[in-house]
Amino acid sequence: MKYIYILISQTHTAFGGTIRRLGKINYNHAAIALDENMTELYAFARPKHEALLLGRLVKETMFRYSLGKHSCVNVMIFRIPVTEEQYAWVKDTIHRIMQSREYMYNLFSVLSTPITGGFSTYKAFSCIEFVMFLLQGLGYPIDKPLHRYRPDDLIPLLSDSVHYKGNLLDYKQEEEEDTSYFRHMSPDEILTSMIVPFRLFYRMLFKRRHVRNH
Repeated sequence: MKYIYILISQTHTAFGGTIRRLGKINYNHAAIALDENMTELYAFARPKHEALLLGRLVKETMFRYSLGKHSCVNVMIFRIPVTEEQYAWVKDTIHRIMQSREYMYNLFSVLSTPITGGFSTYKAFSCIEFVMFLLQGLGYPIDKPLHRYRPDDLIPLLSDSVHYKGNLLDYKQEEEEDTSYFRHMSPDEILTSMIVPFRLFYRMLFKRRHVRNH
């Protein structure tokens, strides 16, 4: 038997705090780890602190949660038992999507959630959408569209799999400073960031029928 680990957290970013307040939720971020020590922790998130529009599937570190200054990051961690085949599928899916330039962060859906409840976008995920996509592939009973889920919804769904609740930095010590996270965006990244809204609008208008083909 192998395990994967799902983490939901209260991030210290302004964006995360806004999402919690507007959505009236306790946790605003979701990630998935391939090991108990969180050395392989992945989520749909910004690759750099100032690169909100460039969200994609990234490998996360404890430094990204503490931002190098916070001593407490409230989380819940769930331990999910999987077969060898299921574990391989999760790992392969993560690596396949990370290597693809097509997948994007479902930003407009997240921003519209308090009003519209969100919506699906072709080859785009929010952090929780991606976690729900993997749980769906593992056979969990997903009874509503993936974009309708919030991190808090994992608490009743995975109530039998709670592994840890508390300060993430008590669970795993912070590594060395992740200097790349606070590095300024390059000119190429700035240009790409400016194009992101147009790419998302195009998918919303012309790729609706392909939205499930993740």
